[in-house]
Amino acid sequence: MKVPVELLSILFAAALGPVAARAGGAGSVAFYVAGELDQQGKLTEALPLYRSRAEETRTQADRVRYATALLRAGQREAAEAVLGALRHEGAHGESAAIVASSLLAAGFPALAVPHARAAHEAAPRDPGRTLLLVRALTAAGDRESAHALIAKTRGEAARWADGERLELARWQIRMGDVRPARTLLDREPPEVVGQMFRDSIRADVALGQRDWPAVSELLGRAERRVPTGLTGKRVARAWRNAQRELYSVQLRRALALWREGQRDRAVPGARSAQASDEEYVRSAAILLLAASDFAGGHRTEAQARLDALAGHDHRFAEPVAHLRTAPAGDASWGHARRRGSLPRFRDRAAGPEPTRVDDQPMSHPPFTSRLCPVMKRARSERRK
Repeated sequence: MKVPVELLSILFAAALGPVAARAGGAGSVAFYVAGELDQQGKLTEALPLYRSRAEETRTQADRVRYATALLRAGQREAAEAVLGALRHEGAHGESAAIVASSLLAAGFPALAVPHARAAHEAAPRDPGRTLLLVRALTAAGDRESAHALIAKTRGEAARWADGERLELARWQIRMGDVRPARTLLDREPPEVVGQMFRDSIRADVALGQRDWPAVSELLGRAERRVPTGLTGKRVARAWRNAQRELYSVQLRRALALWREGQRDRAVPGARSAQASDEEYVRSAAILLLAASDFAGGHRTEAQARLDALAGHDHRFAEPVAHLRTAPAGDASWGHARRRGSLPRFRDRAAGPEPTRVDDQPMSHPPFTSRLCPVMKRARSERRK
């Protein structure tokens, strides 16, 4: 029997009693239910709850969350209306910067560019705004503009903080400028979190060269530098970026281990990385776990993962539906990717080439392009 979402919210609120009322009442409960539904691949059911929450609180975070959910559901016009209003709020381009960052995390870099540009124009000497625009331009495929912007930082980067110089090195590597990036990476940051970022970024070079043992070694060292509790759900806001980086580290190491043939060792990292709030990391982790299921003969579990992914992000709906009807061992997954119907999320570890789906570049290293052969091989080997 299917229980309506509204009834679940009421029952949950009744179970919590006065605590729920003090925490925000039915609106907070509905928001919790929306997040759970979304993660289960029930975005269509979650959208009304996201909308109610955004209309009730009018906070920037809730409206951005609703807008990115609309984008994942393919409702671009409605999403742009919400984002357009947000962009002009606040002073000094702060809202525009938050919107741009959120769109990048959701995998919509082409939409992020104008917001990132507005944020940069409001504070052109701010290194963070400059790097945000470089990231958006690169992910959207506009390498020429990104190169020009980086060129303007010469002479200024020497005065930047360690974290900003590391991010600049990351994007130089992404665009193929390894030599200046190495210079920025030569100096070791004094703190362990900075050292984790440094190892993570250095691994991007090895990943671009498909040197899987080197990737695994560097990222393993990066992961060991930070506390194990960093992957928990309750992390202080100051640690959020470090947590995101750690999830990216775990995903890329899982991919490297898989490509080395160490599939059992790859699974824990992918399982942890799927908790990331960056869509390209989360989606790639789920694809790798599905490949593991296929390789182990667990087709039902693999398909369930992919169905939930497609329900959470409708850009995956067509290739997942195609895979469901295809016989094991065929090339249908790769065929779906070549047709352009499979999103190719690019993570920070990728090479510089732009990738597109439905004429829109998507953010960050083409993990799905690397995982498609993994998926195909896993299914083919199981068939044997």
